[in-house]
Amino acid sequence: MKPDYTLPFRLYRSNFLSSKGVKKTLGFLLLGFLTVFMGSCSRLNDVESIEVEIWHNGSPLNCNAFDSHQQVWSIQQLAFFISNVKLYDEATVYEPQLSSTPWQTDNVVLIQPNLNDCAPKSEDENIPVPEDSGASETLKSNDSLQFLLPVDLDASKQLSFTLAVPFELNHQNPLMQPSPLNLPSMFWSWRSGHKFFRLDLQASDKNWVFHLGSLGCTAVSTMRSPQSECVQPNRVDFQLDKKHNGTTLVMHIDRLIANISMQNNDSCLFQLGQDSCSILMSNLKTQDVFEWH
Repeated sequence: MKPDYTLPFRLYRSNFLSSKGVKKTLGFLLLGFLTVFMGSCSRLNDVESIEVEIWHNGSPLNCNAFDSHQQVWSIQQLAFFISNVKLYDEATVYEPQLSSTPWQTDNVVLIQPNLNDCAPKSEDENIPVPEDSGASETLKSNDSLQFLLPVDLDASKQLSFTLAVPFELNHQNPLMQPSPLNLPSMFWSWRSGHKFFRLDLQASDKNWVFHLGSLGCTAVSTMRSPQSECVQPNRVDFQLDKKHNGTTLVMHIDRLIANISMQNNDSCLFQLGQDSCSILMSNLKTQDVFEWH
C-alpha cells in the first residue's frame, strides 16, 4: 500500500563537496600554507648568531691561500677582536649581549676563521684522529658572533661594532682575564694591550704581517696598566648598512691589503717608519673592508 503522502526526496550535494568547491577550498589551504611557510623563511626575528666569512675578489675564501701580487700567499694566522656590537632599526638602538664562550665575553668576541689547508693531503695525513686521543677542536676556529638571546634581524637596518678591545679590558692582567682575552697569540704586553687584528701571510720567499693595536701607552713599566687612553688607540669603528638578510658579516681581505706592495719590509707592526701602517688604516676606514650581508 502506498502512503498518502511522502516527503520529496532529492539528492543534495553541498558546494563544499562539489569539484569546484573542493578545488577552491584546497586552493585557499595551499595559499595559506605557502604564506605561512614563506613568511617563516623570510623573517629573521629569532636569529642567535651572525656568521663571519672571509672574501677575496668578491667571493668567499674557503682555504688558507690566495693569489696576490703575482704570488700565492698562505694565511698563517688571521684573527680579530670585535666589541660594542649594536643593531639599529628605524627608531631605536639595540645592544645585544654576547653569550659567554671560550671565544666570547659578554661584549668582546675573537673571530678566527676556519680556513682549510689548500694543499692536497697525502694518504698519511688523511688518517682520522681517534675519538679517545684527547684531541680538541675547541679553540682552533670561530666563525660567528653568538648572541645570548635571539635578535630580530628583519627590523635591523644597520650593524655597528668596534674592531678592538675596549680600553677598560685591553690592559688588564692577561693571566686573570677570561678566554679569549688571555690568548698569548693576540697579546702584546700588559702596557700595550692586545693585538686587535692579526694577519700573518707567507709566500714562497717572503713573509708579510699586519698587527693592529694601541700605541703610545704610558705606564710605569710593561707590566702595569696605563691610567689613561693611549696616544694612538687605533680602534676602528664600523657602521654597516644591511645589504641582504643580515646573517653574515663579510671581511674582504683583498680590500684590506689594497695599495700595499707586500714585501718583507712592507709589513706593519706599528713601529717607526712603517708607511704601510697608514695605508692599511686608511683601507680599514675607506675601502669597505667589512660588509654586512
